[in-house]
Amino acid sequence: MPTSRIRSLHPRDFEVNHTWLAFRINQRPVACAEGQFDIFVLQDAASMFLFGTAFAPHGEECPPAKDATRLLNKAWSSRQEWPVEILLVGKPSSKNAFASAARQHGISVRAVAEARASFYIKDVQASFEEYAGPGDADNLSPPEL
Repeated sequence: MPTSRIRSLHPRDFEVNHTWLAFRINQRPVACAEGQFDIFVLQDAASMFLFGTAFAPHGEECPPAKDATRLLNKAWSSRQEWPVEILLVGKPSSKNAFASAARQHGISVRAVAEARASFYIKDVQASFEEYAGPGDADNLSPPEL
């Protein structure tokens, strides 16, 4: 029986500023005095430009609404244009703050399997690990939540 391979998304599949991706970059929680956190990024799918990061309490599916909105607005200020769609990795709930903020601006929201977004995730995770070091993520501090 033939097996089907999930085709990974790649920058050549997109046009600049047409699609943005939001996903978690840390593999382990980032520990600091305030607790454990996950780091999320917003990235243009075609150019791979990273608009910025937002922190969320470890285990949450995305940052708090104010931080998701802040990150989307930061991306807009960089491009002066909203994308057509935003891709959320995994199975976002109806309460996902990235999805809610995107829909407020008329942006279509689509969920993609982590395996399909692996090209992006692995690239950013590798850069994060290079920056923070395998055990040094414990020394990072999130912004005020």
